[in-house]
Amino acid sequence: MNSSLGTRLTTIYASLLAVTVLLIIVASTAALVVEQSNFVRDIFVAKKERARFVAEQSRLEGMNATDAAAQIVALSGGPGIRVTVFDRSGQFVAGDKALHPPVLDQIVRSHIQLLPPPEPWAVGTAPRRIPQALPEPFTIAAIPNGYVAFDFSPWLLLVSLTPYFVIVLLIGAAAVAISWFVGRAVVNSALRPIDEVTDSLRALAAGDYTRRRFVMAGGDEIAAFTAAYNDAAASVADAMDERRRTEERMRQFVADAGHELRTPLTVIGGYIDVLRRGAVEEPTIARQILGTMGIEREHMRGLIDRLVRLARLDSELPPRDEPIDVADLLKGQCEAVRRLDDRRVVDYSVEGADVIVADRTEIGEAIWNLVENAVKYAPDAPIHLRATRDNGRTHISVRDEGPGMTESERIHAFERFYRGDQRGEIAGTGLGLAIAKRAVERAGGTIDITSAPGQGTKVEISI
Repeated sequence: MNSSLGTRLTTIYASLLAVTVLLIIVASTAALVVEQSNFVRDIFVAKKERARFVAEQSRLEGMNATDAAAQIVALSGGPGIRVTVFDRSGQFVAGDKALHPPVLDQIVRSHIQLLPPPEPWAVGTAPRRIPQALPEPFTIAAIPNGYVAFDFSPWLLLVSLTPYFVIVLLIGAAAVAISWFVGRAVVNSALRPIDEVTDSLRALAAGDYTRRRFVMAGGDEIAAFTAAYNDAAASVADAMDERRRTEERMRQFVADAGHELRTPLTVIGGYIDVLRRGAVEEPTIARQILGTMGIEREHMRGLIDRLVRLARLDSELPPRDEPIDVADLLKGQCEAVRRLDDRRVVDYSVEGADVIVADRTEIGEAIWNLVENAVKYAPDAPIHLRATRDNGRTHISVRDEGPGMTESERIHAFERFYRGDQRGEIAGTGLGLAIAKRAVERAGGTIDITSAPGQGTKVEISI
């Protein structure tokens, strides 16, 4: 990209400079031609005076017309200037035979007398009145007994301008060459960020999602381009990180779910084999087996139900946020506990917390999982639900006065399928706290556990 676009931009830059130099040369040449034309006119005036002077000297010296004409041609000519002498009748006498001004024939036929330019001392005096008299044409001078014609070769003008052309063209070529290299360096420097962004995009297309950031000074288009790339690259990197985390969670989820589902299926399958081998004919044993199979069935049903809920929380569907009355929410939780165990002491209080904005189903399920854990793992212990408001956030806690948790259990409590080391025969899936944590995270909140052996357990949600 840099070589192609850089070359084009540099070529355009150098071409514009070359056109500018050419226009300057043309304009300056036109001005010089005008100036040279005035200079040529002055030369012709001087040559005319020279021709008249030589003619007068030849007459005074008694030269014949042919010798005098030859001397006039020799002394009045010069490089690029042709001179021809004619007599009064317009006949050629000496000089360049190819030079014969058409105006001379008109002057001879009409017997027009040419008036030489006035002498310097006569400027401002009244002109002489001579019939059929006209000022001398630019290229003809009147001399005694004839005329002298002059002609200026245009090539002489070009030759006189040759040094100027050489100097100007050399300067112009040097300027274009310098502008090419300087422009190339400037363009390469300006396009370097684009090359770097291009390389990064190619790496991105090849699967390298390493976050790269380019910092450009100034607020030009290149800086805006790199800033847009930085934003896009950051979004892609974040999306890929989230995708990797999601895939990792899914792999772990599938592995854990397969392990947990395998246990009740193995138990049920084993009991079925026992029944096939004849245990079905023993009513007592058959009833025990069927009861155990029923327990495992309910365990599997609960596990599948929890897995479905967790999968829904892990999905990309956004939560359906709505205002939730905190007091009403905690009151409903307490009533649900009393319906399960009417002897359980359970209470709630609300201080300054009125309404939170979240998905009612998800937050309700998260708090119920916390309450359900307290009911199962702190038997007969009082349960206290509290809601407070601090620094713009609502804090909802579920605290029991049960046996508490060890430090190891507290650290791993939110891991999926983790049930602790001393849970005995208490039924459970190990997904309740994991579901609560995921639901709180989807609401933009945090969840934390405070517990110690013999001091009960407190789980606090902050939204």
